[in-house]
Amino acid sequence: MTGIHVDSVTKRFDQDATKPPTLDEIGLSIADGEFVALLGPSGCGKTTLLRMIGGLEQPTSGSVLINGEQLSGASKTTRRKLLANVGFVFQEHNLLPWRNALANVAVPLEVRKVPKAERLRIAEEMLALVGLSEAAGKLPHELSGGMRQRVAIARALAYDPDILLMDEPFGAVDAQTRDSLNLELQRIWMQRRKTVVFVTHSVPEAVFLADRVVVMRAAPGQIVEDLRVTIPRPRSLDASLTQDFLATTARLRSHLGEGTSAQELAK
Repeated sequence: MTGIHVDSVTKRFDQDATKPPTLDEIGLSIADGEFVALLGPSGCGKTTLLRMIGGLEQPTSGSVLINGEQLSGASKTTRRKLLANVGFVFQEHNLLPWRNALANVAVPLEVRKVPKAERLRIAEEMLALVGLSEAAGKLPHELSGGMRQRVAIARALAYDPDILLMDEPFGAVDAQTRDSLNLELQRIWMQRRKTVVFVTHSVPEAVFLADRVVVMRAAPGQIVEDLRVTIPRPRSLDASLTQDFLATTARLRSHLGEGTSAQELAK
């Protein structure tokens, strides 16, 4: 069994049983190479679910399996092996300010003790993949917000993980930069075919990027829709004007209800 399998996962941070859990009996399967967006209002547990897939949180009950091996309760050796195939990109780029772009991309390779010549070769290849070869020698403060996020993506891809977990990575940039980054991420995904789990508040972003959009609601956090997006790839920004795109976004919005603010829906 390959891919990601979330089986009857419940997560409680507050042990008061009279209060709803953060996540309640979540079941979700994601195939190898699939791009899945987690969509929903703040507090519905999207990030908690992502962190459990990445081994940063443990379920209160249920299990998370990566390629058929259970992550929760696994030995340190097994967890290390499974998580070696997982890359993270967060809303904050977390680049080291004293290192240039090339050296930042090389960080996870240094941790894995990859020889210097090889890690520099890979880092250069990853910067080229995200279109930043000319920025290799620049420090983070010399880069725009969008460029810093592209460096963060290059860093996450440097050790060739099978799974890429992305937690609202473009939420802090302006709308024009966000569109550009969405196009860039689609291109990279189509070229590399990583398994991507992408958390977002934005309905249009989810529809533009994903093969499937999983809609969640809060109190308790549950999945209310798992919708396959049938819009052909590659998708241009003009795809958002098509009837298929508009119908898909309308269906997703119908599930979001009172828990999603007008501001979030408009993103």
